[in-house]
Amino acid sequence: MNPTQIAEKIRDLLDKIQSKIDEITRLVNSVLSKIPFFLSWVADKVHEAWDAMLSRLKEFWDWFTDKLSYVGNPFLLNDTGKSWNTVGASVARINDTITDQALSVDDRWKGRAADQYEQSLEPQRRANTSIMSDYAANVANALSSLSTGIAAFWAGIAVALITLIGAIAGAAVATGTIVGLPAAPVLIGIGIVAFLVAAGSGVGVLLTQAGTCRTTLAATSAGISVWPKIATQ
Repeated sequence: MNPTQIAEKIRDLLDKIQSKIDEITRLVNSVLSKIPFFLSWVADKVHEAWDAMLSRLKEFWDWFTDKLSYVGNPFLLNDTGKSWNTVGASVARINDTITDQALSVDDRWKGRAADQYEQSLEPQRRANTSIMSDYAANVANALSSLSTGIAAFWAGIAVALITLIGAIAGAAVATGTIVGLPAAPVLIGIGIVAFLVAAGSGVGVLLTQAGTCRTTLAATSAGISVWPKIATQ
């Protein structure tokens, strides 16, 4: 699933919500048109609750104003993280070739220079290991963690929307009687508030994960600090 498909699924849920709101609006107007004069207080209650619900509904639609334009790409982040692990592992495997047994140069090269080079083998191995453990693995874990965070965020939003749809369905049932009519907009309003609370919490968690990822990537940007002297002289 790519970012476009994620956005489409969320939009499908939003379309269902809009459709149900339109349906309830028609039902409420139909019932209000049949309320006798002596029950005008019911109509007043409905209008008051409906206005409050519309205010919450505006907050709901406003929340989505810019969210679907940058849903993120958790799948690309995850694949990139795996690639960093692959790179790190490939570099670490070079250590298998940096041993006395694997190298033939010391069989033909003697003297102080040869001795100095032999002393550099272990620092070279440590540098390769550091590329994996201190650099590639950290970058990979940061990207994978953010990938998981983005996916969990949108999954949570989808669940919250489905829950809201359930609340709206309950509101539709309440429109079946004049006495239950005032409860319809209240139920919708409660559902919207529950969604906004869940969405706000989700944003907070995602921002924390993004901050951790940013910190990790900034820390690794300094590069490897254990390069052998032979590579820096």
